[in-house]
Amino acid sequence: MEKKDKPVFVDDGRTIADMSADWMPWNRGIFRKRGERDGRRRKFSKEEKREQKQTYRAAVWAMYKAMLPQLLCIAAAFVIVFLLLMLWLK
Repeated sequence: MEKKDKPVFVDDGRTIADMSADWMPWNRGIFRKRGERDGRRRKFSKEEKREQKQTYRAAVWAMYKAMLPQLLCIAAAFVIVFLLLMLWLK
């Protein structure tokens, strides 16, 4: 039984899939947004900015309140494991 020789692969430089990822934020500029580039950025009044800031803070606070039970469960699990290890290693 003779082994057949494998054909030699020759790279001809063709691109099968474009991996440039132009849609990634670091490839199009982090700080430049579409409106800023075109000069169409909307101006907000001080009252609108204050309202947006309050809405944002309320949303972040609600997120933290929603995550609090999960955080407490994880902390309780660590305490239980720690106490069990202390009893076992005593």
